Amino acid sequence: MEFGELLNQFLIDLQALFRTHTKSLNLTLPQIMLLSSIPTDGIDMTSLSHRLGIDNSTLTRLIDVLVKNRYVQKNKHHSDKRSIVVSLTEQGEMLHSSIESEIDRFGSELFSQIPVEDQDEIKEILSSFHWIVSKYRLNN
Repeated sequence: MEFGELLNQFLIDLQALFRTHTKSLNLTLPQIMLLSSIPTDGIDMTSLSHRLGIDNSTLTRLIDVLVKNRYVQKNKHHSDKRSIVVSLTEQGEMLHSSIESEIDRFGSELFSQIPVEDQDEIKEILSSFHWIVSKYRLNN
């Protein structure tokens, strides 16, 4: 299998796992990814769209649904009134915690399937790969 094919299959499998392990939250995968990407002190819409790799119009549609469900709120940036900052509501923070707990839980389940003697190496390789992907995103 070529590396690109492996990455594609890995992405598909991870998305399926996310959906399976978070279906009790009654959220779509894009909503879960969005909620888990909002820091506790909020984030401006442009930075959030870059973080998620989606355009502003797609982000706006996703955010509007989460605002309607009272998971997030939108406010004008304190120093740049043209910029909108998205932050979690109290209900959104509880949901964010549930998402993170579920991700940690199934991540631990997966990690426990790796032989103990390989766990440190796998973790190091994944961390290095994440760094490479992050740098690639910044340069492209």
